[in-house]
Amino acid sequence: MYKESHNSDPTSSAEIDMDDLIKLAKLIIAKIYGKNSNDLLTYLLANEYVVEETLLQDTNIRSNEGRRILQYLSDEAIVVPDKIRASEGGVLHAWRLNKSALIAFVLKKLKKAREKLSVRMKFESENTIYRCPQCRKIYTLEDAFVNDFYCPNDGSILVEVNKEERLKVLSETINKLDYLIRKIEQAYR
Repeated sequence: MYKESHNSDPTSSAEIDMDDLIKLAKLIIAKIYGKNSNDLLTYLLANEYVVEETLLQDTNIRSNEGRRILQYLSDEAIVVPDKIRASEGGVLHAWRLNKSALIAFVLKKLKKAREKLSVRMKFESENTIYRCPQCRKIYTLEDAFVNDFYCPNDGSILVEVNKEERLKVLSETINKLDYLIRKIEQAYR
């Protein structure tokens, strides 16, 4: 599966193959649309072109939920709808996977995550951050001061976040995303 290493982290190999990209797509799609979206995607990957009734029946997903997920995936162009004339004169709804759109979707989501992390890094570099050890909510110095350095949610004493350590983690994550984006663009453009 991986060109240089065989671990389960798609960001660690030197080259990104289609299996790695699909793993990454499944992770992203499951986070956004739920576990059942992963089941639909897996089924479509295995079958390429499927009648909607068969797809939902074989994945044991309720019809209305399956249609909702398929519509979301269709909005991203990951799946493409089609209609097939049935022998009884009716119309069957079918779906097929669009792998090039799947690649574009993964790249778009990775770039968006990178952008959000960059904004977060800028914010955290310019502010002193406090965190509640209980609920993990964060506060700027001003907000912490207004609340007498106590969490307004649960009354815990707020703890200052180690800025250098936090910025290092954000920077490393951004570098991993940059590397991953570069590798995907090189492999699939």
